[in-house]
Amino acid sequence: MIIRSLYNVTRQMNVLQKKQENNSANAANVNTPGFKYQDLIQRAMEEFDIYNRAGGRNNNRVQELGTINFGTEIDGAVTNFTPGVLKETGIATDFALDGNGFFTLSLENGETGYTRNGNFKISGDGRLVTQEGYPVLAVNGQGAVEEIFVSGDYFEVREDGTISGSDQRLLISNFNDTQNFELRGETVYVTGEASIGMGDASVRQGYIESANVDMGAEIVKMMEISREFQANQRALTVLNDTLQKTVNEIGRN
Repeated sequence: MIIRSLYNVTRQMNVLQKKQENNSANAANVNTPGFKYQDLIQRAMEEFDIYNRAGGRNNNRVQELGTINFGTEIDGAVTNFTPGVLKETGIATDFALDGNGFFTLSLENGETGYTRNGNFKISGDGRLVTQEGYPVLAVNGQGAVEEIFVSGDYFEVREDGTISGSDQRLLISNFNDTQNFELRGETVYVTGEASIGMGDASVRQGYIESANVDMGAEIVKMMEISREFQANQRALTVLNDTLQKTVNEIGRN
């Protein structure tokens, strides 16, 4: 029983460590444009029936003792896509989406990525790219998807995503469900879901979307995790002392 309790407490401390790491990642990205915080889902582990065969005159009857589980575990992470506050920068390569949708990117190996982080830049060969170097995608007048090349000092994008002086329009992808999004890096996502079009988003040039992290809430989570760590450490100390006493008593006998 003591060994099982030690196992349960140790497992719970591992869960708390993962929660602390997730909490720290949220807090560290409070100033990252377009960042969306994550919550971890915690669940109880599978229960098992407990019984023995010590019942009856011949000690051969099964006696049910109830059920037991071995603590909790992390069942996954959920990203909160609540929009952040739009912040004006006045920089022509900064963009924010007012409404639902994602900027569409070309990733390695032909993958398509999606982001709310519109903190873009002009690459050495004149392409509009993310800070990581991923090309930002647009659609032309014929509906073909292509990269955006910026020439000259004048670069203007209207609220509907059309780029002045070209037949291109920023490719804004919208989705019915974002639960299957897989995070790549800090603000880029991939998904097997099909886009349902631009939706109601309007493009704001010279703005960026702030992270949706609530630092007050993250600090409260940090304090709660710290208290849980302390409680589990005390339980671990008590169990360890009990185990040592038990071993010493057996040794005397």
